Amino acid sequence: MNVRRPTEADAPAVTELIAAMDTHFVGAPELTEEDLQDEWNDLELDRDAWLFELDGELAGYAALHTRAHVFGDGYVHPRHFGRGVGTCIVEVTEEEARSRKLQAIRNAVLAADEHARALLESRGYRALRHFYRMAIELDGPPPSAEWPPGLRAEPVDYEHEAEAFHATLDETFAEEFGHEPERGIDWRARRERSGFDPTLWFVVKDGDEVAAALLCAERFGSGWIASIGVRKPWRRRGLGFALLLYAFNQLYARGQHRIALGVDAENPTGATRLYERAGMHQAFEAVVYEKPLPL
Repeated sequence: MNVRRPTEADAPAVTELIAAMDTHFVGAPELTEEDLQDEWNDLELDRDAWLFELDGELAGYAALHTRAHVFGDGYVHPRHFGRGVGTCIVEVTEEEARSRKLQAIRNAVLAADEHARALLESRGYRALRHFYRMAIELDGPPPSAEWPPGLRAEPVDYEHEAEAFHATLDETFAEEFGHEPERGIDWRARRERSGFDPTLWFVVKDGDEVAAALLCAERFGSGWIASIGVRKPWRRRGLGFALLLYAFNQLYARGQHRIALGVDAENPTGATRLYERAGMHQAFEAVVYEKPLPL
């Protein structure tokens, strides 16, 4: 097996590999090359990523994300299942994490990938959390949102309201598993890059106070709802459901008939039930594992 660092020229081949694995387990590819490039913007390719080659073919890809939690991300092309590529990916990412004196590493695999789950469990990883990809395929215009009295979504005035928008998302997701607060970091540098589109950012105001925020995008080959955050004083009024339908309408108007989002299966606000009530279904499930790395 040949292990080397990727370059920008490898992006199409890595995208094809990930697409092949997604198709094998969930029936359709999701990640686009633009999505991969967006992920690579947060990595140093010559330090944080690896390619694994067998018989002159790209057999595997891995990355180590360290921005918030230490996260190993690995993929094996179905043509090379059972040839030790997954084991090599786990060993390489763990070794790199240890060399950086990191205390733990996480890894997410598709729930349907029983061999990957068994591999992680055999190496001391424990299942930490389950996540669902929820999706809806729209055959026609979605229902219009019905807003609570006095509340309605409006586009963010990016020049004047971007800080309040991000503060709202930080507040509403503070108790969510794996949330990375955006306070204290250059969130503009993270957002204002390829695909940046503030016309898909929305706020709901109650007078001059922001009650909720909605962040949409066009990613993963579909409409993407990145965040719906309702502040506690405005919860249980139907505002989250209204924002969800509003997101459907905004993305549908842009020609996106498939709309998706990710959700923690143990979300404390009952978000999964909300999405199902709006007609979304579970497209696939992923399991997040964690392993301590004693120094």
